[in-house]
Amino acid sequence: MILKRISLFFLFLIAKPLFIYSQNAVLGSESSGIASYYGKKFYGRKTASGEILKKGELTCAHPSLPFGTMLEVTNLANNKWCIVRVNDRGPFRRSRILDVSHDAAELLDMFQSGTAKVKAMVVGDNGVVIITRPESIIENSMNLVGPEEENKIAVINPPNVLKKTVPKPRKKAVKKQTKKKTSPKKAAAKKPSSTTKKK
Repeated sequence: MILKRISLFFLFLIAKPLFIYSQNAVLGSESSGIASYYGKKFYGRKTASGEILKKGELTCAHPSLPFGTMLEVTNLANNKWCIVRVNDRGPFRRSRILDVSHDAAELLDMFQSGTAKVKAMVVGDNGVVIITRPESIIENSMNLVGPEEENKIAVINPPNVLKKTVPKPRKKAVKKQTKKKTSPKKAAAKKPSSTTKKK
């Protein structure tokens, strides 16, 4: 009886880590808890996945999710969020669910408190994000379009060509004829007489 208990105990010790570390990430699954960030002494060291931990990358340590799982981590105190990739195991405190890198902690704004209550949602696998927020889709599509200077359509004006213009006919200026005042004698002299002699 004692031998059975001892063998079951050792079987449990061997099987539990295999179960935990072979857990598959279910897309869209969420967990919440306390997250912390790596201390300075950990940068430059190898992680459990064999990568070197770098300050400038958005990575995290999770106790059970497979390496390469993409998590959207949201700080519940201020609603700031970022997407991190699992590349390490930890944290090794029961109350914590994640250790995030320096840049991720900066994006989540958790330097003052040192830890933060977070929600972590599985959004991708093997370093590829599959589920994204609607606002990040718009933001990413704007990045695809490029800066505004590049998007402006160049308007090419045609070269200035001298057009041959046909002159419009000018209206003839009509001179007003003014009648000169003449004396009645001169007017009678100029008028032919209406009476002529008949032969």
